[in-house]
Amino acid sequence: MAMQFKKPKRNLRVRDSDGLQDNENEEKMDVDTVLKMPKPQKEKTIKKVNTLSFGDELNECDDGEEFKVKKSSYSKKIKKQMNKEKMGRDKVENGKKSKAIIPDTMKPIINEKQTHFNSKPVEKEIMLTGRAAEMAGYVSSDEEPDLYSSSHRFSNPDQVKIILKKGQIPDAALIHAARKRRQQARDLGEDFIPISSQSHNESKVDNEQITGRRLTREEDELEDSDDDGIIVMSGIVSQAEDRKKSLHTSMGGDHTNNSEYEDPDELDEDNDWETQQIRKAVTGSQLAAAQQESAGMSVLYNNMVIQEQAMMPILMNQTPRFPDSYAPQAPMTTMDIDDIINKSKEIVNEKKKNQIPDQKYYEDLINEIPEIKSRIEILRNNVPELDDCFQFYQDLRGYVTDLVECLDEKIPSLVGLEQRISKMYEKRRTDLVARRRQDVRDQAEESSTNKLGTSSTHTRSEEQQRRAAEREGRRIRRMRMREIKAISKHADGMSSDEEVPETDASAFRNQLEVIKSDSHLLLDDVLEEFASVDLVLKHMLEWKKKYLESYIEAYVNVCLPKLVGPFVRIEMLTWNPLEDDLKLEDMFWYKSMQKYTMKGNNNIEQLTKDVDLELIPKIIEKVVLIKIDQMVTSQWDPLSSKQTKHICSIVKHILDVYPTIDPDSKLLMMLMTNIVDRIRDAVDYDVFIPISTRQVMNTGRMNVFFQRQFNMAVKLLGNILSWHRIIEDVVLIDLAINQILNRYLLTSVRTLQPLEAILKITMIARMLPSSWLSYGNTTPKELTPFLNQSKLVSMEIDKSHPQAKLALDKLNEILRL
Repeated sequence: MAMQFKKPKRNLRVRDSDGLQDNENEEKMDVDTVLKMPKPQKEKTIKKVNTLSFGDELNECDDGEEFKVKKSSYSKKIKKQMNKEKMGRDKVENGKKSKAIIPDTMKPIINEKQTHFNSKPVEKEIMLTGRAAEMAGYVSSDEEPDLYSSSHRFSNPDQVKIILKKGQIPDAALIHAARKRRQQARDLGEDFIPISSQSHNESKVDNEQITGRRLTREEDELEDSDDDGIIVMSGIVSQAEDRKKSLHTSMGGDHTNNSEYEDPDELDEDNDWETQQIRKAVTGSQLAAAQQESAGMSVLYNNMVIQEQAMMPILMNQTPRFPDSYAPQAPMTTMDIDDIINKSKEIVNEKKKNQIPDQKYYEDLINEIPEIKSRIEILRNNVPELDDCFQFYQDLRGYVTDLVECLDEKIPSLVGLEQRISKMYEKRRTDLVARRRQDVRDQAEESSTNKLGTSSTHTRSEEQQRRAAEREGRRIRRMRMREIKAISKHADGMSSDEEVPETDASAFRNQLEVIKSDSHLLLDDVLEEFASVDLVLKHMLEWKKKYLESYIEAYVNVCLPKLVGPFVRIEMLTWNPLEDDLKLEDMFWYKSMQKYTMKGNNNIEQLTKDVDLELIPKIIEKVVLIKIDQMVTSQWDPLSSKQTKHICSIVKHILDVYPTIDPDSKLLMMLMTNIVDRIRDAVDYDVFIPISTRQVMNTGRMNVFFQRQFNMAVKLLGNILSWHRIIEDVVLIDLAINQILNRYLLTSVRTLQPLEAILKITMIARMLPSSWLSYGNTTPKELTPFLNQSKLVSMEIDKSHPQAKLALDKLNEILRL
């Protein structure tokens, strides 16, 4: 260490025998416990021995130093003297002294006078304290072992009693071990000393952890040898120690009779020793503070006791805070016999009132017994009927489950067939539209090369020449067909060019026949009762007749359209209303549904109450409208008057005959949206009218192309206006009036002669709805330019000319100018 602190020298306190009451007993105790110091002997020469395993290998740099533990020479001397003293005692004398009662712990008496040890032997009697008592039993490695070397430091406290019974004096190590165990018991608050379980070979550190803490000065004494001193502290008693002392006193009093070796003298000596040890560790200032604190606490306690005694009478006389407490209270007044009788009657009456509901409930149960018996009898009689009902429901459940599984298996094949036929029609429509638009471009190019009537120097390619030849050939064939049908009035461009080559038409028909055959084979591997819509409806009709209530509760009318929908789709797979005139009412599924709805309804009143009244409209909405929507997107050409007429008629028929299909239907709104999109696409890409000077427009080729394109635009205008009262007027006015009439047709009319302009205006007026030409609130404001142009042309025409006068009369008849 860098620096060391010098401790005061140790003082040996001589025991004073003046204060003892019994001189004889004190003399015996002095003989047993006080050790006399003999003259010091010559120290033996100790041979240097290497205590380390590697001590022989020390080099020169180590200077031959050994590692030794510094021990107190004073303790060694005391130990040797004690051994010699014990061995030299007479056995007889030891037998006499063994009669005296030796306390468990040796209490040293601390003398306030300090004496210094000299090198000469001391003849006075001394008491061993602290480290000296501990080291008294220590045997060095270089010393010879004595008789007591086998005894351990912290032996069991019973060893002290055994030694005392034998008449021997316990050594300092044994006494110190007993003191340590007593100190441990006090720290733990126990009234007994636990039995030590440690072996005799355990180390010093382990013994110190079990037996308790040592005093602080015991560790310091290991460092100092002859210069160590003892600090004397006296007159210190703490309040906690006083309480502990009183506790041990009371506990000691309880076990006085049970203890074999305890007496009052022993207890007093033990308490004196504890007091001295406490005085060593507490300073004067701490003692004064503790005494002052103890005095203050005692005064405070006395004041609290006085206040409690003063408040006790007041609390006793005070009324309780809660009058309805559960504490028993003495009756305030005495009751006579009449009061008791009245009180008893009231209790009896109250019990009777409480019994009335129970009595009524009992009577109701008794009255219900006959009704319950009759119900049981009825149920017994209904057992066969209920058995049949149960069997019917089980069979119906099995049939419906099998039907659903069958349809789930066939639906993917049905969807595949619908997609195949839809792609066929879409390809044909796309090819026709592309051919028509290419023909318009070719004709516009041909007419632009000869605007002034000069000879054409433009050379056409072979592809253009082939398309022109095919175009003219189709026109000639359509003219011959009109002549056969005796159609005299026809304007060029009003017919639809829908003719396809025979090879393409033959391939299309073959594909269509394959799809039809596949649709017929779709249900060939199915049992008959699952393959027809009639048989499916037959089972449902039986359920409806027998158990109408459960039929309604099961919402069969809601589920039935979805159940028979696949059969309707199979029948309508090749149905094409754009080309055929087959109506919905002529189909097989429609007639079956109609019979199912009308079955059992004898009059209109019963029909209106039927839950299946809306069965056909729901099937049309969920199946037929979807089929029409597919045809609009894949087959319908807005420039085809025939297709537009058919599809308009069928949609109008559905809306007129089935009023339950209203604008709130999502499927109907989806159909109308697709129709408008197809019309808008035709207006944007199929309308083209060339505009030029009158001189150019009157030439042959340009005039023919102009007339054909103008008539085509008028035809599209008529096809769009055929959706009047189906599609909203706002949408139709935007498509027909703004984008076709005002943008293309009126611009072309302004470039014509008055007579020809009147003919064109008359043609346009015939396409307009009559409600728009009634000159009222129903007339759209978008028609104002058209009406003004009609008036202007009627004023410019030469009315003297008979043909002009006839055209003007027709125009006035239509427009009511």
